[in-house]
Amino acid sequence: MSIQFTDEIKSIIRVAEGLLKGSARRLFMASVVAQIGRGGQRRASEELGWNRDVIRKGERELKSGIICADAFNMRGRKRWEDHNPDLDEDIREIAESASQTDPTFRTTQLYRRLTAGELRRQLLEERGYQPDQVPAERTLRRKLTEKGFAPRKVAKSKPKHKIKETDDIFDEVIKVNKDADADSGKVRISLDTKAVVAIGDLSRGGKSRQGEQASDHDFEPDQKLTPFGLYRPDTNQTWLFFTSGSVTADFMVDRLEDIWPNLKKTVILHIPW
Repeated sequence: MSIQFTDEIKSIIRVAEGLLKGSARRLFMASVVAQIGRGGQRRASEELGWNRDVIRKGERELKSGIICADAFNMRGRKRWEDHNPDLDEDIREIAESASQTDPTFRTTQLYRRLTAGELRRQLLEERGYQPDQVPAERTLRRKLTEKGFAPRKVAKSKPKHKIKETDDIFDEVIKVNKDADADSGKVRISLDTKAVVAIGDLSRGGKSRQGEQASDHDFEPDQKLTPFGLYRPDTNQTWLFFTSGSVTADFMVDRLEDIWPNLKKTVILHIPW
């Protein structure tokens, strides 16, 4: 009996082959070749694209009844630790010296402050490894995680939100503010700096009745400005300034000098005679 490889037959064989793995797949291939007859290996290779070495292995298993172990875990590229047994211990030793536990002791997880780049540098410069003996940063980062060194900063012990002196402090602040508001020779000003604002055709996710348009990507802004505001609580007066640089102490004093001509008109100075 000889199999005629029509398109329908090829499709059925390929589907059946795809459902099998390992020795079962090889035995199926050997059975098909046996049904083809003389020249079966060559025809199966040409018509179905099968590897003739795999076919011969399956024929030996089919004839002897002995199944060959695939041993997939023995194949492939060996780990870096297998090439250099000391590397694993050095990685662990360096990582442990730069790690700490949770200060609350809720977990035994170790948190490292060490980056993969710094680990590689220490292995090369301090441990004497050659560049071809040390994995890349990406591999080192994965190995650190596998060894239980989580790449996360340890949160400091959280401070108390309220201490016993909190109420007294706020009572004193309220008293000082009231005294300042009651004194005609004093002006109370509140200062505040907001987050940097990017200037350009950028999408801010807001709404507008004007149908504003923005670039389809947020490219580099034309400029970055930092808002700085002054507020007078007793009159609700507000002044807003912008700077492309840092809000330094000199900048704040300069802005106070800008508004002082208007402020001093409302202040009654107590001049001793």
